[in-house]
Amino acid sequence: RGKKVVIKPNLVTVFHNLGMVGSDYPESTDPRVIDAVVVFLKQYTDKIVIVESSGKGFPTPTAFKATGLDRLAKLRGVELMVLEMQPVDRYLLPKAKVMREIVVPQIFSEVARHEAFYISIPKMKTNLYTGVTLGFKNAMGTIPYNLRLRNHNHAIDQKLVDMLHLFKPDLVVIDGLVGGEGNCPAPVEPVQSRVIVSGNHAVETDRVATRMMGFDPKSIALMRIADENGFNDPQVEVVGEQVVTHYKPADPSLTGKWMRSNFPNVRVLVGHHKGREPKPCADGSLAPDKVCEMENVCRGGCLATTRVAFDYMYYEGQPRSSTFTLIIGAGLQYDGKVLYYDGDGKPYTLEDIANLKGKKLAIGTCTDKLKNIVTRHIDGCMPFPNSPHMLVHQMTNTFCTVMTPKNHYLIPALLDTFAVCEGRKKNLRTGRRIDIPLAHADRLYETRELSADEKELDFIFEPYPELSKAEIRSLCADENRSILATFLP
Repeated sequence: RGKKVVIKPNLVTVFHNLGMVGSDYPESTDPRVIDAVVVFLKQYTDKIVIVESSGKGFPTPTAFKATGLDRLAKLRGVELMVLEMQPVDRYLLPKAKVMREIVVPQIFSEVARHEAFYISIPKMKTNLYTGVTLGFKNAMGTIPYNLRLRNHNHAIDQKLVDMLHLFKPDLVVIDGLVGGEGNCPAPVEPVQSRVIVSGNHAVETDRVATRMMGFDPKSIALMRIADENGFNDPQVEVVGEQVVTHYKPADPSLTGKWMRSNFPNVRVLVGHHKGREPKPCADGSLAPDKVCEMENVCRGGCLATTRVAFDYMYYEGQPRSSTFTLIIGAGLQYDGKVLYYDGDGKPYTLEDIANLKGKKLAIGTCTDKLKNIVTRHIDGCMPFPNSPHMLVHQMTNTFCTVMTPKNHYLIPALLDTFAVCEGRKKNLRTGRRIDIPLAHADRLYETRELSADEKELDFIFEPYPELSKAEIRSLCADENRSILATFLP
């Protein structure tokens, strides 16, 4: 009683009157669920803070307006906090396998120290990057922008599980009143599941919700890795009936049936050599049923982010007859050649790609070797989330409808985007860090050498050194560059 409560909904993008074909898509947590939780909590505490850090193209202040949470907060007398504008603390995670360094807004230091009670209120929905996005995946919105991009690739599932070493939700309330199926963070279609799943163990609550969505939790890498890392509870007690409502799974493929049907003139070439890729035939070709397997070698980065771009095109009602070539991955090393594959498994060498006619777009740091033979190349592992979307518009000579007056929140979003950017730079100029330095490499970021005793700890508070003037200038320049990348990749 009287303890601070931190409520984290999922407002990554609020698809309400944004200029899409439909006026609404069930992407974000239903405000009625948030309100019900707040009303219940008011019996026990007046220290309630609703926190969020939405996607960069749809800043949190705009999300609060679009959902009505600004009005809810005023009505109920609770605080709203824009996480992307908050100073951060740094921690080392000795037991982590990917995210060995983490920075979080200072309010989540209170959660880590058990000084505040943390409630995660996600939307029940499928997700391109992780299959499903529920209680503990919702924590991606608690870390700052640049840290989200780090290891947001084939390592994303382990990265998210690693965060559980620092803090876990004390309570998860999953909003399945109207769920979402499809390719979140692109628009999703409604599912009338009419359920709320709540529990005090994040992994087990997510497991129950996953089953109720019609998926085997063992098929979800995020769940398997959480179990392998010891974050499960075999003694869990489930109260209530587990009614299954089958959700359509997310489809990240750029070479599959949906893409061929909706964007028939886009030639997609993909190739990886990370040790998990399927083996080609003796002639270097790939069996057609193995192409999707090749794509999924790195599902959590460029593949899914680029698929979001095409889903946006679809839901914006854009023409879909444009012709161009899209390339993803570093290519498969085979018989002294670098090979990429189309949806039929036909191999293409770098020379073949150079000789292809028409526009060519290469996505991600892995495609650096193609810079000089393509029309456009975007760097990053992963790239800024909105960059592939804007580049696909450039390739197709179309204009994003979200950037037109059809979007009722265009002006608020633009103003809030620049206000958030200035707020972040103000923190930097006063010596307060708000993020990690911008980096795009696919590698593990090592920490200092740890003692034997430190290696046994779940987390270690690691204060940052004071910012130098040169660092402040560099970090402010990064802020400007990331804002420009939202609109001009």
